[in-house]
Amino acid sequence: MASQTALNLTTNDPRVVCSVPMSISYDADIDKAHAILLDLGGKHPKATQVCGCPLTLLGASGVVLTLDMWCADAFTAIALKCNMLEQAKKRFALEGIGLPLPQTTVVLKDDRRTD
Repeated sequence: MASQTALNLTTNDPRVVCSVPMSISYDADIDKAHAILLDLGGKHPKATQVCGCPLTLLGASGVVLTLDMWCADAFTAIALKCNMLEQAKKRFALEGIGLPLPQTTVVLKDDRRTD
């Protein structure tokens, strides 16, 4: 037994996945935004591993890319998410990636009949 590795399945693993949803406008370059988010996540010291960055939502005013990263614990995840949102916003502005603005189209109809 002393020469074998023991795996304790009852220990709690404090690591969590930090998901950072980032909305971009429909006319933005999705591939460029995707590459930016992966780059930011890969360079962040609080992210231990980047899991991916899939497109997760086609919303009313934009699309959502969600960057998923492993980090040490839940407290780290909160700080990581806030920091990544700020970094992504700044980098998107530099790279010309537009953020969605809610838009509503109003159509006016004149249903009055003139007979």
